[in-house]
Amino acid sequence: MSRRIYLETTASGKQQFVSIKRSRSHGHHHHHHHHVEHDYYKVSVEEWDSIKERERCLEDTNRSLAAQVSSLKASLTAVQGDAHHLRQVVVPQLQNQIKTLGLDNAALRKSLDNASRNEGKHCRDAESLRQTIDKLEREKRDAKDENHRLKDKVKHLQDEVGSSCGRRVSDLIREVEYWRKECRYWRDMYEDTKRNHDDICITLDIRTEKMRAYEEILKRRRII
Repeated sequence: MSRRIYLETTASGKQQFVSIKRSRSHGHHHHHHHHVEHDYYKVSVEEWDSIKERERCLEDTNRSLAAQVSSLKASLTAVQGDAHHLRQVVVPQLQNQIKTLGLDNAALRKSLDNASRNEGKHCRDAESLRQTIDKLEREKRDAKDENHRLKDKVKHLQDEVGSSCGRRVSDLIREVEYWRKECRYWRDMYEDTKRNHDDICITLDIRTEKMRAYEEILKRRRII
């Protein structure tokens, strides 16, 4: 008698009907009350080849999925490492740079006050200020290059991971975006500090010109 059983035949687990014949073998003497049943299934060569092909496709699909999962795990580990580096190394370095710039700015203000009383000392301070400006410009370029590098790395990670890692990767990308905003914040603070420094230099130059003008007036009046 024919019967139908379920076999899982697709990668998604969808069940399909496959016809398989079941035969029973009885004893040779039909008048006996007790007989032995042997259950077996007869499947045609075509059906058997089809079943084996479906099983092979499932195995290939499982291997491909396992490789994808392994790749995504590796990408997630790399993203987590980069986020940890941003949080533990890059941001503290930027904070230290801002602190140093603040101290430099305070020192520049103090130098400006002293330079208005002593022109000779002002010349030395002016040279120091020029060196400080050069240093700030170099740090600005380095910070800009680092920011571009981080942006490119974040974009590369986003393209690589995509949406396959699910909610965890999305949260991690949002965390990286947060640190990108932090970098922009500290960069803006650096720009403000640089503008204040430039204003101080302009004020210093104006005072220097005034001091020179006063000196010329005093010389013409033969006071000095």
